[in-house]
Amino acid sequence: MKFALNQMGFPENSLHTNAELLADAGYDGIEPNLTVDGPLWDDEAVDELADRIDELELDVPAISTTLHWEQQLSSADKETRKAGIEAGKRMIEVADTLDAGAVLIVPAVVDEETPYDKAYDRALDSVQRLAVVGSKYEVTICIENVWNDFLLSPLEFAEFIDHASKSGPVGAYFDVGNVKRFGHPEQWIRILSERIKRIHVKDYRTDVDTIDAFTYPLEGDVDWIAVNEALTAIGYDGWVTAEVPPYRTAPERMLPRVCSDLNHLFS
Repeated sequence: MKFALNQMGFPENSLHTNAELLADAGYDGIEPNLTVDGPLWDDEAVDELADRIDELELDVPAISTTLHWEQQLSSADKETRKAGIEAGKRMIEVADTLDAGAVLIVPAVVDEETPYDKAYDRALDSVQRLAVVGSKYEVTICIENVWNDFLLSPLEFAEFIDHASKSGPVGAYFDVGNVKRFGHPEQWIRILSERIKRIHVKDYRTDVDTIDAFTYPLEGDVDWIAVNEALTAIGYDGWVTAEVPPYRTAPERMLPRVCSDLNHLFS
């Protein structure tokens, strides 16, 4: 396994500074996010980041974003979907420059204004469009399971990926903690199997029924032994990226501690 940290947990504002901190803490990689006005929109900044990451002997597991919660790929509004697709295309370009090989996509958001069936059709079309672009760059479009009331079973998740893959490389960015709310991560892993291309980890407390239930690995109720056994059973030996916030006090202390826990769990 190789270990990385998502930008959610970065203690500093500068990607370069965070890359240095991650290298010092023993991580193998850094996972930056495409944000509304962040540096990943600037080609020169991305090239400079690529050089610094290379100097630090780090890799990039994927490019992620939170933009698709607003620029929804399942929106009934064509301009909103278009903006989401354009953001996805930029992520693919950045992934190509940083040799990431994958982008993290939230495919849909189901709510009162977006019925499930309509969300499915629009999301599938949007992901297929991105998959066509991804195939040109050899970048996989990785669908993450998130709290978006969409793809709520591993069987449906697998079917969606299989349909979308007809247009290009599409896989699962499986988030262990996100599933614990309504399922068993180890079961999802075995069903999704080779479709899993990347892994996000965080823990989840089942005695808390809010978003505050999320916590750091080893501090919740995820059965990490079962998760590791399931990953071994499907032959997964790729990236495991922590998606957790920095500590409120001494945020830099979180980096080496989580890295140590990831090594304990998966090495």
